[in-house]
Amino acid sequence: MRCMFDPSIKCDYINNNLAESFNGWIKDYKDLPPDELADTLRELVMKLHEKRRKIGMKLKGKIIPAIIQQIHNRTRGLKHLKVGKSGVASCEVRDTSKYILRHVVKTDQSECTCLEWQHTGKPCEHALAFLLDRRNPRWDDYVHDYFSLEKFRAAYAGEIE
Repeated sequence: MRCMFDPSIKCDYINNNLAESFNGWIKDYKDLPPDELADTLRELVMKLHEKRRKIGMKLKGKIIPAIIQQIHNRTRGLKHLKVGKSGVASCEVRDTSKYILRHVVKTDQSECTCLEWQHTGKPCEHALAFLLDRRNPRWDDYVHDYFSLEKFRAAYAGEIE
């Protein structure tokens, strides 16, 4: 249940793929003695940080491009949502594909009663339906700073010696 999670943690997908990926990444080194394994892992992480640091320097904009692409992809197929505006920054969105399901969206607070926006940091489909009525919405304004290029660059700014 989304309502039981802490909304300050921006996560919309939970699985064990990270552990699976890590195990696949180090599979050729698992049989090394512990000290060599630790040093090899340090080298791998060092190279990964440098690679991501270079990627971060090449990217443009305010938000990571992959997140903007996700939002663009989610804006398709929202015709089942009907927006009833109650103001400039708030509305009620009715889902016609389900039995009278309604959600309240407040764009100035980045909130929706479905709680997806608060928990993921990215606008939910109800917010997207409302925002699409605006002329060329700037998606950067509706995505949490967690997905900013500034945060991405800061994550890989440190050096691993």
